[in-house]
Amino acid sequence: MAGVTFTVELNTLAARERISDLVDRMENPTPFYKAVGEHLVNSTKSNFDREAAPDGTPWQPLRPSTLQRRIKLGHSSSKILTVSKRLQASIIYQVENDGVRIGSPVEYAGVHQLGAAQGAFGAFMGKDKLGRDHFHHLPWGNIPARPYIGVSAADEVEILELADAWLGEE
Repeated sequence: MAGVTFTVELNTLAARERISDLVDRMENPTPFYKAVGEHLVNSTKSNFDREAAPDGTPWQPLRPSTLQRRIKLGHSSSKILTVSKRLQASIIYQVENDGVRIGSPVEYAGVHQLGAAQGAFGAFMGKDKLGRDHFHHLPWGNIPARPYIGVSAADEVEILELADAWLGEE
């Protein structure tokens, strides 16, 4: 999975130990991992609606220059990271033998998750509005981190409940 992929651990030692114990008791944890993946995809997509990190921290607001550019381009949305909804729609999971990975194959996913400083990806020569050669940084400005992938405290509780329910059905 290109773009951004995260391996997340549950936040508390007690939760990690409990889930490890529950998974060890499962004959085949793959369906459980699938259920966790589906839950985390939905949880991650809701972070876009809330415009907040998994821990509830609000994302940094858009700069006035970004809002002006959106208006100039005819975009009516002032919501963060959702002009095209491509990133939000791209969140997927992948079940593996020992867990589940959550991520996005979108090429700019990691930049929005982690942020990037102006020029972090180099630069190129291009033309300005008047057709003159001009040096462009990549990215052209600082992009703040707006984490959307992660495990919240509520996700931890849900994952433990999914494990308990799964063991009850086996």
